[in-house]
Amino acid sequence: MDYKKSLIENLVEWCVYSIIAMSLFMDVVAIFSTDVAHEAPVGSFAAQDFNQDWILEMEDGTRGIIQLPFLTDFDGEEVYVITNTLPDNLQDNSSLMFRANIEDVYVYIDGKLRSEYSTESIPFMSYYIPSAYVVTKLSSEDASKEITIKIRAKVYGIINEIKLGDGNNVWFNVIYQNIPVNLAAEMILSLGIILFAFSLIFSKTNLNHRLVFYLSLLMIDISIWMFAESMIRQLFFAKTTMIQYFSYSAMELVGVLACMYFDEVQHKYYHKFYFIAELVGTIVIALNFTLHFAGLVELFKSLPVAHLIMVLSLLMSMCTIVNDVRIGRIKEYRVVAVGMDLMLATCGMEIIAFYTTENHAFGLFACIGLVCLMITTVVQILVDWTAETKLREAESARATVNTIKTIAGTIDAKDEYTGGHSERVGYYASILAREMAADYDFTEEDIERIKYIGNMHDIGKIGVPDSVLNKTERLNDEEYEIIKKHVEIGSAIMDGMDSTIQDLKDGIRYHHERFDGKGYPDGLKETEIPLVARIICLADCYDAMTSDRVYRKRLDDETVRAEILRCAGTQFDPALAEIFVRLLDRGDMKAVR
Repeated sequence: MDYKKSLIENLVEWCVYSIIAMSLFMDVVAIFSTDVAHEAPVGSFAAQDFNQDWILEMEDGTRGIIQLPFLTDFDGEEVYVITNTLPDNLQDNSSLMFRANIEDVYVYIDGKLRSEYSTESIPFMSYYIPSAYVVTKLSSEDASKEITIKIRAKVYGIINEIKLGDGNNVWFNVIYQNIPVNLAAEMILSLGIILFAFSLIFSKTNLNHRLVFYLSLLMIDISIWMFAESMIRQLFFAKTTMIQYFSYSAMELVGVLACMYFDEVQHKYYHKFYFIAELVGTIVIALNFTLHFAGLVELFKSLPVAHLIMVLSLLMSMCTIVNDVRIGRIKEYRVVAVGMDLMLATCGMEIIAFYTTENHAFGLFACIGLVCLMITTVVQILVDWTAETKLREAESARATVNTIKTIAGTIDAKDEYTGGHSERVGYYASILAREMAADYDFTEEDIERIKYIGNMHDIGKIGVPDSVLNKTERLNDEEYEIIKKHVEIGSAIMDGMDSTIQDLKDGIRYHHERFDGKGYPDGLKETEIPLVARIICLADCYDAMTSDRVYRKRLDDETVRAEILRCAGTQFDPALAEIFVRLLDRGDMKAVR
């Protein structure tokens, strides 16, 4: 029953909405306001640039004054030496920060080595040392001293900018700029863990938990790679030199996990192709690590091969989607196909950015693709689950109909004088329902359902003794009470059958109720009687009047018409009786012989 809210309830609800909106507005103002003159001071996180007037000396002895950042004419491994003088106002607990892009860095203050980040200084470190921020601690005693930074470039020819600040203030700008991508990684990791748990919890249900499982692994894997490639990974990992291993493995697994996921989405139609791609990808990962630890080929150098395998896997996936569009199979997963396309596109963008951008925030594109993929996957699962549920309900309904029709046929065979009665009642009920469709909003499915109910309305007669059912004379009062029990017996049978046909029980129990309330079993009247029972009542009585009985011959059409009109408002719903008579007059309702 619909509940109508009172004026005061509506006012309270709108007050709650207004307070929430006001709170959100005040939050925005508090975050972005520049009028902070009288607020509690928070100090400064600023770090100053130290990029002017550096003297660059190349390996060939060439010297020159440069401003940072500076792009050199890089051609293979080169050593650059840059020199400057520290500010004369340097304070204690100061820091100098420099970004090393896969290069060895040595920082000298007044000719003495102060900081070092190099392959030689870290045990078991590979030649291609992971990029990192090199932070050198300074004090007031270092003021006006000469600073020299020696750089052994291995991949890139850029000398990055340098920051000076108090303590760890040099990190503030880097952290601030990388908050979005790291929050995105955290979100993807959290969602991946939730989906992983979801796939385990619902593994015994009809939901496609394998699809969710592979998606969760893909999300967790990409989030690990994003953290490993983060510009502020030094704040997450104590031993940042180890990140090269799980960064490369996580990145290379993307293609393998994507193939597993796509294979599940596409219902294993292309399993052979995907399995080959998964096998090749796994072998390449194992081979790359074997060559790395054997000292033959470092991971950084074998990365293009892994990228090539990934690109080929993604192209293969794209080809399978295109083929499914061509043959029409895409309709089986058309929702998630949108997410798959976006995921393929964003992965391609990540690979392009890797080779074209030196300080790209890795994973941001992939995050966008993953979120779209997750949303479309959830929607697709819900769509599939709804379709499967409807299919199961339809199959259950068909099984129920077949079972009860068999029982109804058995009952008709049992009643030697009314053979075929149930089937005829269903037929007449469907004709009446179709005529009612426009005024009562009946769908084709509703009409078919009413037909089934008509077929099953006398199922309770299976519990009536043959001696009563097949008696050739009129029933006495005791026998009539026994025959009346068939509606309650039928209703009880339905209680134990878990029928999926709506209104079936009502049609069986109440088809002998009368519009004036003098029927049985419950003495319902007028619209208390379910509509389907009022329809079956008319169809049942029409078949009774147009069929031969042992105690009388069938009634002629005029007599039947007059009887229906006479009983309108007493036995029959007058509105339905009028429709029924209209069908008789048009010749659309004819007795089946």
